[in-house]
Amino acid sequence: MKKILAIFFGLAFLSFVAVQYNDPDPTVWMVIYGAAAILCFLAAFNKVPHAILWIAVILCVAGGIYMWPEKYEGLSVGGGDIKNIEEAREALGLLMIAVIFGGFILADKYSQRSRSAAELAQKRKWA
Repeated sequence: MKKILAIFFGLAFLSFVAVQYNDPDPTVWMVIYGAAAILCFLAAFNKVPHAILWIAVILCVAGGIYMWPEKYEGLSVGGGDIKNIEEAREALGLLMIAVIFGGFILADKYSQRSRSAAELAQKRKWA
């Protein structure tokens, strides 16, 4: 299940890269979402250390807090100051990456516990 979700989110982040061209700072967000996509694909095949995912989680949470607008006015244009709306979108994008990567870490921890419990049960069965 983790593999499917990781590939799904990797493809989603690639689509986010594609729509950043009209952003006020496209290069920054293309790099962020591109890196998130790469880490998702690596996580799908267990090729990224948890330390890297933890660093990404911490940086994304810190960035999300830093980017949070002074006044939250929603996510859709037309209801408030575009600067606040853009900052909210960027902050939520970073927090979304943090939650997804945190989920990958938890999924691996749960999977390891399940394997350990199954191995222990198998050893007891043979004893």
